[in-house]
Amino acid sequence: MSLQLELDHDRHVQDHLNELTSRTTLVFFLATVFTIGWLTQIDQILNLVLNRLNPCDTGCLNLYDPARWSAVRWMSAAILGIGTATPIAFYHGWKFARPGLLPNEQRWMASWFIGGGLMLGLAVITTVGIVFPFLFQAGHEIHESMMLDARYDAVHMLSMAVAVVWTQVIVACALSAMVLAGAYGMLHRETADWWRFRVYGIVLLLLLASLPEYGGFAIILTVSAIGIIERGSRRWLQAEPPLFNGKKPIMDAEGGVRNMLIVDCSCEGAANSIPRNAKSPMAVMSVTALCHSTKEQEEVLETALRHRLTDIIVSGCNTDPVPDGFKQNCRSIGCKLRGLDLLEVQSYRTLPSPFQITEFELIMMSLEDPWSKQSIPGKMYDAVKDKVGIELLLDTRSKGEAWGLQLEPQQILVHLDQQTANRVENHLSTLPITIQQL
Repeated sequence: MSLQLELDHDRHVQDHLNELTSRTTLVFFLATVFTIGWLTQIDQILNLVLNRLNPCDTGCLNLYDPARWSAVRWMSAAILGIGTATPIAFYHGWKFARPGLLPNEQRWMASWFIGGGLMLGLAVITTVGIVFPFLFQAGHEIHESMMLDARYDAVHMLSMAVAVVWTQVIVACALSAMVLAGAYGMLHRETADWWRFRVYGIVLLLLLASLPEYGGFAIILTVSAIGIIERGSRRWLQAEPPLFNGKKPIMDAEGGVRNMLIVDCSCEGAANSIPRNAKSPMAVMSVTALCHSTKEQEEVLETALRHRLTDIIVSGCNTDPVPDGFKQNCRSIGCKLRGLDLLEVQSYRTLPSPFQITEFELIMMSLEDPWSKQSIPGKMYDAVKDKVGIELLLDTRSKGEAWGLQLEPQQILVHLDQQTANRVENHLSTLPITIQQL
């Protein structure tokens, strides 16, 4: 499966790898430069952090392992350097990925960069500035109440704070990714396992691989992180797909399950939209000009991928004007593309019809795919059984022979083959409507 989007150029894989390598190298180089810069100020910064974390009024912090203190200095400088280079990394990541992203994926990625960064900054400031000082102060008071001589390892205090902050970094990124995916309709009940497998897998790998010296504490942090992410995104993990809410897959004549979508294209105002109250067994997605808008084409493709569509039915035309690139993309993802050609029926009218809803429903029920020809009479009967005053025209001619036809407001034209038209006429003969074959 391969999609060729408008902004994505047909380039060799090696060209993409070369671009990725150059952008990654630049980010790592800048992170190294920033780390060296922060290293010149790291002692003052760590002194400020320790003064904030220190629960004692008098000095009770000790340095038991000078070698580990040096490691903490370098690690803290590296974290600050990476944090400083993060906006640049976000920019280059966006520039590299954007040409191959669908519209919702673009919005999700941009929002994730911004929202994840803000959430991360707030979490770190809250943890270092409020949570840890409170916990260390509470522990110190317990020590004093037990008449213990308080002596704390400065390296261990900083290491614990760094471990929790690193966990918060991962949780903030993962949770914001899940929440934003749900907000943009990418995360729902059908895609929940896909997101869980990838997000939880990355969280598990990063935490257990980066905190091996903490043993059981690392496992507790990992389980807590996954629990927080699951709870925070539960609303979307259990939600129905927004576009297909209340719509079920359709079983075709051969027993296959079909996920079908009607693209209600107004052809830049030339075609009437599908009536709002019309009953459709398929989900409906409205667009303005599928033939000319690459953005709308990408939105339809994204919907097809997300919901694993098997069929896309365009309402306005017969899909001949649709660009070949869009047709090729539909074929590459295994999605059949066709049209209702409502614009042709509309061209036969000079006066509006009071039966627009019924007309649309009859044209839908006359489709031979996914339903069989034998089921068409019964479906059309259900669509008109409560209607009075309709004149139903069953056109068995080719569409070219209908050129110049003028429909009266009460007339509804449906194209059928001769055999099906005969069965429809017999099945609907008891209804108070007029039926005529052309």
